[in-house]
Amino acid sequence: MKYVFSIIVVFILVSCGSPGKLSQKIIGKWSMVKVFEYDKDVTARHNPNNNRWIEFNKDGTFISDGDPFGENTGKWRVNDESSVLVIDSDTEDDDSEWSVSLNKEEMTWTGIGQPRKENTTIIHKRIQEE
Repeated sequence: MKYVFSIIVVFILVSCGSPGKLSQKIIGKWSMVKVFEYDKDVTARHNPNNNRWIEFNKDGTFISDGDPFGENTGKWRVNDESSVLVIDSDTEDDDSEWSVSLNKEEMTWTGIGQPRKENTTIIHKRIQEE
């Protein structure tokens, strides 16, 4: 009986849908809402006009824009096992890696690599398509 119950539980979980892969969930447009460096809110410096955004396309490309840095393009990829996002920017010396967590319509990036990057966190909110 326990065996049958276990199979039923697994079947229900699978049929209700898995949480989905991060690489699929991040597709779309995201607004940058907060930036922290060493636990200090530095959003005013990195997003002074509250207009920065990034859009992840299904084909593995991205575009971002907003003040003070302007438009950027390139490629992206996600390791779904480790939840690591790699940004391969067309701008020289602007590539980055991020540990990503997703909670409904909020995405949090924490830098990977050097100490400054590891102490940088960016929070994005999904922009709903109209």
